[in-house]
Amino acid sequence: MKTLTILGAGWLGFELAIVLKNDFKIKVSSRTKDKLKMYEEEGFDSYILNEEDFTFLDKLLDTNYLFINFPPSKFEDYLSFLNKIYSSKKIKEIEKIIFISSTSIYPNIEGLFAEDYEINEPSSKIVFEAENLIKDKSDVIFRVAGLVGGSRYFGKRSANKVIEFPKTPINFVHRNDVINATKFVIDKNISGIFNLCSNTHPTKEEIYSFNSKKYGFEKPIFLESGNFLNRLIDGTKIEKEGFTYKYENPFEF
Repeated sequence: MKTLTILGAGWLGFELAIVLKNDFKIKVSSRTKDKLKMYEEEGFDSYILNEEDFTFLDKLLDTNYLFINFPPSKFEDYLSFLNKIYSSKKIKEIEKIIFISSTSIYPNIEGLFAEDYEINEPSSKIVFEAENLIKDKSDVIFRVAGLVGGSRYFGKRSANKVIEFPKTPINFVHRNDVINATKFVIDKNISGIFNLCSNTHPTKEEIYSFNSKKYGFEKPIFLESGNFLNRLIDGTKIEKEGFTYKYENPFEF
């Protein structure tokens, strides 16, 4: 059985490990000790990895497949941390490296954004810099849209809050589709940069209102405005490789 290492076993990474544990031997990293017991109870080899402690990096990188998912906001120096990982001699021995980026790399302007868009003014500078740092050493870069699934759903954090530009379309992808896409690129030995985003784009008002009834939270206060930013992420490139999104209708999942 081949090994899959997940660096950053949080809300996405831990679920990925759970789903794929029958297909791979799983190694995971944690920034703190408090989650190690939980990981080990699931049968995962678990190691500490953070900005101060790289003791077990070589063990983590002794793997067939590597999945890297670290939110930049969790680090004092995100780029330095990534550089330390990618500078390891073990990196060159890994069959496939999958790096989780974000659609915030695209500018915050109107348009339909595909992977070949030339980025000059990213919404997130740190995401842009991170991609430039790792792109030549990664086989797959997933630019992930807003993540939903599990206990995360649209509007939950906006209950009874004022929402401007309610006609703005939402770019999202379900956590399970990210997991399925990860398994897909490994199984099919596919490389490249891919947006992961549903092709359905409900407005904030539509889905927040729907979920307020479904989940019983206070409906947000929508400021009526004819203005909105029609910024859409094109998630079809990976479909052309044969992948199918299974969670495209947010009114059903």
